[in-house]
Amino acid sequence: MVSTGMAIAVIVVMLTGAVFVQYSLNSSSASNGGVDQSSPYDTARSVLDLLGGMRQSLAANLWTKTDGIHHDYMKENVFREQALYPYFWLITRLDPHYTMAYYYASWMLARLGRVDEGYRLALEGLRYNPDSSALQYNLASIYFFFKNDPQKARYHLLKAMELKTDVTDDSNYQTLLEEIDNVIAGKRKIHAIVPPDAAHKLQKQADTD
Repeated sequence: MVSTGMAIAVIVVMLTGAVFVQYSLNSSSASNGGVDQSSPYDTARSVLDLLGGMRQSLAANLWTKTDGIHHDYMKENVFREQALYPYFWLITRLDPHYTMAYYYASWMLARLGRVDEGYRLALEGLRYNPDSSALQYNLASIYFFFKNDPQKARYHLLKAMELKTDVTDDSNYQTLLEEIDNVIAGKRKIHAIVPPDAAHKLQKQADTD
């Protein structure tokens, strides 16, 4: 009799192979869609669809585990939690409606200096979830802090504010809006976010001077 562990391993291998095939199909069109697209882009054939509901089940299981680790152990420190990126990315392949997986994965890429990749993933997330306040806010943040485009950042932030359903987001949204408006008005410059590895090198240099 095949052990449970072996069965799970076989399923994971099948899923992983399907994910990479699907990603190769998606990647060509993921970078070409407009910012304001409101529906998911189509692929000629979806290999992952053959797996049916198993995709959503695995995505839910991965999310439960990685989100807990993200908050409880990594303390949202992007330098330490970059090991979680493949799991967040895999969740977006398995179930594109896990908005926070897109949120974390795209911001993490930008934060690690892979800005264009993070930007494209943020756009993809919005194409699948056009009514997500969190993903509109996420794209606004990427435009502002990493793409140096406060006008587009403001546009997406206002979209996020229109869509929000949780009043606890008000403080973050208002703070970012104030900062964007001050930059547009010429009152301050955009606060640069240095990738963690570069910041670590700068700190080491400062310590030895």
